[in-house]
Amino acid sequence: MRWSARIVLLGVLGLGVPALRAQEWNGRPWQDLTPEEQQRAWENYQRYQQLPAPGQRSLERRYQRFQALPPQEQQRLRRNYETYRGLDPNQRREFSEQYRRWRSGRP
Repeated sequence: MRWSARIVLLGVLGLGVPALRAQEWNGRPWQDLTPEEQQRAWENYQRYQQLPAPGQRSLERRYQRFQALPPQEQQRLRRNYETYRGLDPNQRREFSEQYRRWRSGRP
């Protein structure tokens, strides 16, 4: 995978969020991204590079699963992630704890 595609993969996935076509973020070419978006994508790419090979493969599989989703579902996931990113640290922690409980089947 080319480095620019990986930047987009990680930038949009945010190590877990949707990705689009190579060299685009939410449908916008790299040069149209804000400096903050470019910085975030670059930092995500650097984190990706530090992942062990199994972690990189796992992330790439998640990207492929996302790409296979219908556009409406991709957009829904993007909106959900942006909502999550807007939470303050305490709200994120609380959300994560509730999610872990939900996943484990505990009340």
